Amino acid sequence: MTEMNRIPTAAYCRVSTKRDTQDGSYEVQRTYYEKLIEEDPKLELVGIYGDHGKSGRYMSGRTELKRLIKDCEAGKVKLILTKSISRFARNMMECVDTIRHLKEIGVTIRFERENIDTDKMGGELMLGILATIAQEESNSISTNMSWSRRKHLEKGQPWNVPRYGYVSVGKEHKWEIVPKEAQVARKAFYMAGMCYKYPEILAEMNRMEEANGTGRIWKQGPLGNLLRSENYIGDYLANKEVAIIDENGQVKRVKNRGQRDQFLIEEHHEPIVSKELYAVVQELLDHVILGAHRTKFSEEEDEIMTRAMKLAAREKTLWKNTRTGTHS
Repeated sequence: MTEMNRIPTAAYCRVSTKRDTQDGSYEVQRTYYEKLIEEDPKLELVGIYGDHGKSGRYMSGRTELKRLIKDCEAGKVKLILTKSISRFARNMMECVDTIRHLKEIGVTIRFERENIDTDKMGGELMLGILATIAQEESNSISTNMSWSRRKHLEKGQPWNVPRYGYVSVGKEHKWEIVPKEAQVARKAFYMAGMCYKYPEILAEMNRMEEANGTGRIWKQGPLGNLLRSENYIGDYLANKEVAIIDENGQVKRVKNRGQRDQFLIEEHHEPIVSKELYAVVQELLDHVILGAHRTKFSEEEDEIMTRAMKLAAREKTLWKNTRTGTHS
């Protein structure tokens, strides 16, 4: 075969997990395919495309695969070599659509593990089966991760990043207070308890952050999340939200409405505010009392506000006495 008739060929490699690195790293795959293509007189090496450390569930996160497809569309590549369907794609719909698209523009894919050549495939039934297997492999990995997360929670070890005001320490994921952040969180709860409005609380929090040199800027959404979080009374509730796959195959987080078990770990870490102040702040939030434009309140709301201000004032005194070592 002459130089002019050689098939423009590329290889696609991907590794995303520690296991992948152990039994076949990206560099090993790259070297393997470079040698394979260069030693075959029928093939012409266009390039090796590789996503290193990228998740395989969705193509949108893999820049090299998207670049490869664009080069195929531009006519630069006519043959793609890859280790397996699960390396190429783990989402069934994306896998079938992409391979069908590449076939339509005259690009063949060879999957080494399955010994599949899309140019010789008699139909898409086998492709659909293999894509389903690839997606099941991905689901299995996700299930294993969920199992691991559950076991950590059963041992009282939260999986998620600690809430503002805390830092995770050691293999057991123990939470310890970050003093300057805790001061900001306490001030937010105190001011909420004293019935300051959101803009006033935000202004003070941002003043404190500027004084601490953090560069953090608080807005109403994150402030509301802070005031709603049970983490500040020392508890941890896991799985408040869950990840779901919508009808478009995209992952999004929604409120957990029974889709997954929740775990409440009480007294998991040192509290930043008392349960009493936290509880009354929840009442203020439920009644939307901290809204910037509220001027009229019911008798019930007046009672809540009076009780909240007494609790906040008492709590501030306790914080002050704790810092000075005195007792009220």
